[in-house]
Amino acid sequence: MSQPQEYTYTIAVEDIDKSLLPVEARTPGTDAFRDAVSKVVAKDFEAFGGYARIVVDNHNVQVYWRSDPNKPDPLDVVIGKLKRGELAESVRLLTYFWHREPDNPAVLFNLGAALSDMERLPEAEQHLRHAVEVAPTHIDARIALGVALARQRRYEEAVAVLQQAVVQAPDNPWAQRNLGACLLQTGKTAEGEACLRQAVKLNPSDQQSVLGLAQALEAGEKFKEADDQYIKVIDLDSRTPAADVARDARTKLAQSSFRKNEVGSVRPDALMYLLDALKKFGKMSREQVQKITFEIAIAGQQGLDVNDAAQKYSLKSLPGQYSGLHMLCLMFVGFQQIAPEYSIGFDLSKEYAVAKGMLEGKQE
Repeated sequence: MSQPQEYTYTIAVEDIDKSLLPVEARTPGTDAFRDAVSKVVAKDFEAFGGYARIVVDNHNVQVYWRSDPNKPDPLDVVIGKLKRGELAESVRLLTYFWHREPDNPAVLFNLGAALSDMERLPEAEQHLRHAVEVAPTHIDARIALGVALARQRRYEEAVAVLQQAVVQAPDNPWAQRNLGACLLQTGKTAEGEACLRQAVKLNPSDQQSVLGLAQALEAGEKFKEADDQYIKVIDLDSRTPAADVARDARTKLAQSSFRKNEVGSVRPDALMYLLDALKKFGKMSREQVQKITFEIAIAGQQGLDVNDAAQKYSLKSLPGQYSGLHMLCLMFVGFQQIAPEYSIGFDLSKEYAVAKGMLEGKQE
């Protein structure tokens, strides 16, 4: 059994988060303030086990702590909290460690990364730069520094830091992913694409890497391959913000391609499908139209191949086989009837107006 370790910390009173104290105990120098600070700090140290004695005066908080050898390492306890997303508490606890070991790269990295995630970016940068200074081979700290710089939109600086990380660890997917993203921000599309391809190769299940590659391909006007990668993003997990971005991007790509293939003032194939939908729905109840429309909307969450004429889609609520564009036209008309204020994210208004005019003209 290891022996207990004893530590002494000094924390400036001004560094205590006053929001943790009762409203009536937030005035420094009062007995109520000293008592409240002592309780907050003591509660923090309870997470580590052992014994803590807290002494508060008008300027400093003195912490005397003896570890419990039967408890997990305190840093491991905090890392567990970080993984659970408990950022504010983790930063507070890591700050205690930092006061004790200001040159510990593990403390500096975890503190800097947590501050970065909280958007406290100048502080994060300070700790991460120090981590890289005291431990130049700490790749995670170097990557986190690059991310903190990128979050401040200092992309050129971020690229320089992340390029060093890639040189040191070319098989690190996070270094490749973040460097690729920053290169895209600086307009270096081809270089960014190369890094993101490598990131996906190293970690094919990382949704953010696949999304980044798709965006790089789109920026490089490789639209078909970009769309394929956006589909992979959605297939990896359809419930994430990344999947929402991919769906929106697919819609915009389809819309762009749709208009490129336009003949004359409107797309004749879309006009035909919209006219068909108007005729079909004109004979149905609102409930039937709603059922069909919602079924298509749910199916469309994975994306519809608008520019593929193959009739590869079917519906439970409406017999037949449909192309992606036909499905989109059915959904467009359906929402026009049940919720005209709702946008499906694909503009068919020009074709819809013509189709509606044609149908109304025939009915006169």
